[in-house]
Amino acid sequence: MWKQLLLMQILFVPKQSTLRCPAEEDGSQQFHLVRECQRAATDDALALENTSSLEECMSLARQLRGLALNYAPGRRNYSEQPKKNENRREKDVRRRLNVFQQPGEFFNCHVLQCPQNISFSGMLNDSRFDYFSLYGRPKALYNISCVPEVGLFVIYTKHSSYTNATAVCNNAVEFSGSLAHVASERRTSGLAQLLRDYNRQRSESAIFLAYVGLQYNRSTSVRPIDYRNAQQESLLCFLHRAWHVGHPRLGGSQANASCVALTPQGTWQTLSCDHELPFICEILRSSSPSQLDTGANSADVCAANE
Repeated sequence: MWKQLLLMQILFVPKQSTLRCPAEEDGSQQFHLVRECQRAATDDALALENTSSLEECMSLARQLRGLALNYAPGRRNYSEQPKKNENRREKDVRRRLNVFQQPGEFFNCHVLQCPQNISFSGMLNDSRFDYFSLYGRPKALYNISCVPEVGLFVIYTKHSSYTNATAVCNNAVEFSGSLAHVASERRTSGLAQLLRDYNRQRSESAIFLAYVGLQYNRSTSVRPIDYRNAQQESLLCFLHRAWHVGHPRLGGSQANASCVALTPQGTWQTLSCDHELPFICEILRSSSPSQLDTGANSADVCAANE
């Protein structure tokens, strides 16, 4: 019933108002080449497949919401060959592994939940493969968290007003970002899990509320429940709601409680935008065409493995 009411609210928005909704995904999200002759570990891979082209592998990754992938180009000798310098014991061990325990030998397309961070600690030298990511080269931060199949986020613990939190996310030197988008069950639950994980590790400085990208603005919102994300897309465009009991605050109190914070329990609360809280930034996906990483242990990998 509530979904029907929401649809009616969207359909009967006054004509003079502007309701901005996100465009449907058109498959244009670009995976960028980050490392040549290396592949990321596939312990938590979303899929291990054989595809006829890189484009087909990328299409599969978009379909499964993968954030990175390994691909073995046809220009390299992908077919399984006896490994150089492999002794008898190593051969025996490899024979006992099933195909999913040695994906590099049997699948040329590996769709991954999350990209590598700045340390590249999960990379393996393999001259048959290249590694791609929606985010390009990893950002120069060690406190980036991945919500699988959703994106990359940074929790800022310094208490800030909503306006200042927005400015920090929008103007970060290390990445292009915004306050985190939460208008889906996957996003809300994933970000709430990040807060719970943080609190388990740092109980003395636990976070009970963190600003996210959702705000009511009388100058742009078309009705009281028309909260907008950082991209000015209306909450009316999305089905998911996670309001805490007693929220959102409407009527006369809404002007003083028009910004949204996330709880570790996965609910949304409205409060004054002047209230200072921790906040969550979302790292936006890269649009730069050149993202090849030439850092440590990368430049000579192909030459060393040919």
